[in-house]
Amino acid sequence: MNNAELKRIIDAHDWLWEKWWPALLALTPEQAHREVGGSFPSVLATTAHMVGAEMVWLERLQGNPTARFPDHPAEIRGLYEAWQQLTVRRKDWLYVADPNAQITYSFSAGTATNTVAEIVLHVASHAHFHRGQLAAQMRLLGLQPPSAHFIGFFRR
Repeated sequence: MNNAELKRIIDAHDWLWEKWWPALLALTPEQAHREVGGSFPSVLATTAHMVGAEMVWLERLQGNPTARFPDHPAEIRGLYEAWQQLTVRRKDWLYVADPNAQITYSFSAGTATNTVAEIVLHVASHAHFHRGQLAAQMRLLGLQPPSAHFIGFFRR
């Protein structure tokens, strides 16, 4: 994988987030906090996990091998603002990223080493998995979720 391909994966990933944020921001606080089940109990908790995971991975990619999940805002708007800041930092980093560079980091089971490309694929896949859960949670709230398909980005 080269840098342009790495950037394209992140561009598709961010495009999907941009499709989701209007629906997430339109939730009432009660809807965002209501426990409807899933890996995380609410839309807010699922979204906080997704944004937090991306923050941790970017920290690792930028040389902080012991990055930990941050405390998350109590509302969707705060998560959106954190995500916006994250995307700026990530785009700056992407221009100099070496897809084949080895990144060693700590996680709950010890330490591991992966390439930048492997981590970027994981970040996109992880978010995609949880977008499916967000879709189910939104349906349980009686709402219609946005499309969650990567192929939509490539069809543009």
